[in-house]
Amino acid sequence: MQGEATLTDEQLNKYVEPMPGHPKADLDRIDSAVQQVLDEYQEYNTAIDGALAEDIHRGLDITRRTAGDPGLWHWLAVVRYPDLVRHRWEYRSEEAMREKFLGAGSDLYSNAIHRLWWIAELTSRGDDYSTTDAVFANQTMVNKVFDRWFARYQPAVQVMCDELEDEKSRVIDETTRRFNHALTNVQLEGLSEDEAREIIREIVAESQ
Repeated sequence: MQGEATLTDEQLNKYVEPMPGHPKADLDRIDSAVQQVLDEYQEYNTAIDGALAEDIHRGLDITRRTAGDPGLWHWLAVVRYPDLVRHRWEYRSEEAMREKFLGAGSDLYSNAIHRLWWIAELTSRGDDYSTTDAVFANQTMVNKVFDRWFARYQPAVQVMCDELEDEKSRVIDETTRRFNHALTNVQLEGLSEDEAREIIREIVAESQ
């Protein structure tokens, strides 16, 4: 996880296998976007996330079921784009860097590329990625919304992002924490977007 090492195809091939359903991807598009980021952004710049999320999401023509397969994200991070992972994330510990390469699955926030696709998946509205862009422009939103338990329920995520876009970090932290706690008494999947918005607006008003 630290320093330089080159893995040969022979070393990698025994760990690589075809994915079920044969998902498609426009890797040329992603390659181009990644190279542009490597050329134009300094190391560890958080703006890299927002610069790549839409291209990662559009370039991977996959279902949410496929996106739940950790092997896809391990291949992208370890084999296809390891330079990107190292460029975006500073080495702070073996455990932290291992998460960026080998996280994924149920933890939306860990793998460096998995998190970009999922946040774009949950915040885009058709071809409109304006909410995705707004979220990645505010790292507090990324950290506090997508590291919470409700983060995989799209109606709640979109309402939360809409209502918190212009709020201070303190309000974002308080609102996401209190909404997460409120869900101990409310079935999340039973909430409509309007019902989630009403709850979140009330919490935002009390948190300001």
